[in-house]
Amino acid sequence: QSLILLTDTVTSSDWARISHQRIDQRELMHPVAKWSAVLGSSNPENTMASALATAIQPRPGPVHLDLDPSASGVTLPPGPPPGAVDEPAMAALIKGSRFPLIVVGLGVLRHTEAIRDLVAGSTLPVLETYKARGTIPTSSLNNGGLFTGATAEMPIFEQADLIVAIGLDAVELIPNKWHVQAPVLSLNSWPEDSPYWQPELQYVGPIDQAIDFLGQHLVSDWGPDAASIRRQYFEDALIEVSTSSLATDALAPGDVVLATRKIAPAGSIATVDAGAHMLVAMPLWSVEQPNEIHISSGLATMGYSLPAAVATALANPGRRTFCFIGDGGLGMCVAELETLVRLNLPVTVVVFNDSSLSLIKAKQKPVGHGGSSAVSYLDVDFAVIAKGFGMSGVKAATLTELKKALTNSLVGEGPYLVDVATDPSCYLDVMRILRG
Repeated sequence: QSLILLTDTVTSSDWARISHQRIDQRELMHPVAKWSAVLGSSNPENTMASALATAIQPRPGPVHLDLDPSASGVTLPPGPPPGAVDEPAMAALIKGSRFPLIVVGLGVLRHTEAIRDLVAGSTLPVLETYKARGTIPTSSLNNGGLFTGATAEMPIFEQADLIVAIGLDAVELIPNKWHVQAPVLSLNSWPEDSPYWQPELQYVGPIDQAIDFLGQHLVSDWGPDAASIRRQYFEDALIEVSTSSLATDALAPGDVVLATRKIAPAGSIATVDAGAHMLVAMPLWSVEQPNEIHISSGLATMGYSLPAAVATALANPGRRTFCFIGDGGLGMCVAELETLVRLNLPVTVVVFNDSSLSLIKAKQKPVGHGGSSAVSYLDVDFAVIAKGFGMSGVKAATLTELKKALTNSLVGEGPYLVDVATDPSCYLDVMRILRG
């Protein structure tokens, strides 16, 4: 997403004499920003114009500007011109393919209709990354489910004779080895240097133009239900393990997600925090349009979901946002509950409370990683904390209590928190299904 970050700084004229809070913020931002520069007193309009152009051009992303009136401004040189479709090369690669598999990433979010037109009336299966969810509606027969680079997707990849990756950013994938034998045709509006695969052909240019070309040449011999059968098989396996709680006083994560999805009004939006619960929430929350579910899939940042819910609610007035977050993640950003109350935002916060960092615990080695004390902590009553901020908060340990709380959260327009006692015992089985 495009973002301009403006920061105050020790001015260049004072840099030599001041040590307090003197940090090279441009160097600090360099690894995560498309561009980091100084907004000075000389030609600030040119610097800002360059920053805006850089933020919105493919791939959209953050730009950082240090506010230093004692410095001169800078202007970013224009980027390279967009490429054109190499039609002969693409046609040669597509020729002979009868089982092409389409994988879409965050780069298609501005090209949803073109992707939908491409697969309309065909049996072409489409897999979506977390960020691209909603490109193809969950209800569509073309929707083959999620693509994360994990074991769960390999059966349909092994049947494919061509992988068409559209708008795919390698940062969205887990760090698995690429075992797929089929050639990869990469279509993107930016050069993609993937550490996972070497595309047979990489096109960089207008995505809509490339999609139009695909529509004229792709042929599918997939069965009419190939995509939906794959998705349903995966979801059924996930539901089977994630809705079975071994505890009588806690809910399985899958039950929490499915109950919330059923009660959520049409058009509701979900934000999902990093943590074990995301492995259940992302596949089981059905979506029909892009941007109906949000997650931090690059750096996988804990504490993301609640501020993201604030932004989502502000950007989508009249629609309810459901914030899925673990107890660890909420502990990192709990002050944002005050923001929900102050702005009276329609956000239902669903806390997966199991008093542990469950995803870290699942990966923890028996020896040398600190044991239980490194990943577990005392039970926190987030319902009481919510009330302290002036919002409604309730605890839920049964499906009946959860459904009642979720229904009550829809009464009125303000925020509501449901502190759900969660049984984490299924997460190892969930990871086995997803990642082998």
